[in-house]
Amino acid sequence: MLFNVLVTSSPKELAGDVGSLRGTANNLAAAVGTAVAGALLVGLLSSAVMRQLAENPTLPIEIQSQVNLDSITFVSNERLGSIVSATTATPEQKAEALRINTEARLRALKLGFLMMAGLALLTILPAGKLPNYRPGEIPEG
Repeated sequence: MLFNVLVTSSPKELAGDVGSLRGTANNLAAAVGTAVAGALLVGLLSSAVMRQLAENPTLPIEIQSQVNLDSITFVSNERLGSIVSATTATPEQKAEALRINTEARLRALKLGFLMMAGLALLTILPAGKLPNYRPGEIPEG
């Protein structure tokens, strides 16, 4: 919305340049937003997994050390099951690892989307200060 106001309020001879910059800024904002959202979700997932592993007596340090916990990402239960199967984990420990993965993914997604929705709601405040012009109603300045 802000960029549309800039394009319509710029001189006609600069409209092409302003329009190009608007498109570039829009694409850059989408890319940065996606990267921030992804980093937020992976960070929340890592935090949830590490917290649940620390509090869980079913999965001892020996089993945890056989799995690479340095790069926790969103993995399916199928993929995690194949990773845990390559360790010395018992069937109960494998089931517990799958439960932790499922709960951590769900918690990370819920909390991440809640945080992003809150951020989106905060953007209403500065957007309310934009001029209330309709197309074709831009005053000559």
